[in-house]
Amino acid sequence: MSQPILYLMFGYPGAGKTTTAKIIEQITGAVRLSSDEVRLELFPNPVFSEEEHAELYAELNKRTEDLLRAGTSVIYDANLNRYEHRAEKYNICHQTGAKAQLIWLHTARELAKSRAIKNSRSHLWPRAEQPESMFDRIADVVELPTQSETPIELDGTKITLEYVTEALQQTA
Repeated sequence: MSQPILYLMFGYPGAGKTTTAKIIEQITGAVRLSSDEVRLELFPNPVFSEEEHAELYAELNKRTEDLLRAGTSVIYDANLNRYEHRAEKYNICHQTGAKAQLIWLHTARELAKSRAIKNSRSHLWPRAEQPESMFDRIADVVELPTQSETPIELDGTKITLEYVTEALQQTA
């Protein structure tokens, strides 16, 4: 059995993380765990409280660990823009013998913002927050990858099956 891989998605909201995650799922057969989808599964009417957030990420981490222990690669399709959150996933890899692979979607902030606002999934955003302010709140806390993280860097304006396949093959 080959070593499972944990693909970690990184980039602004609207950068193309979910689109890329779905392509990686298609290419590799890895299980895609979407924070948006799992949130709605756990909380049909989410309120976006700290408790809800903690429960969501605990469940995502548990599913990730279980799948990696079973030898199944995982795509963690969630907001991992802060190093402390990525470090939690690196620790899961250490515990399970999986390889971590950060996927960094480079997309200009203004383009990502316009995509995020245009594709507003209002049912997945706190009701009291406007899409523009939510984007800025998330984008303002982005912590760039450290030198040791060695991400696969992708241009968020070029995401196609061929482009992602080529990028993954170059690091295989």
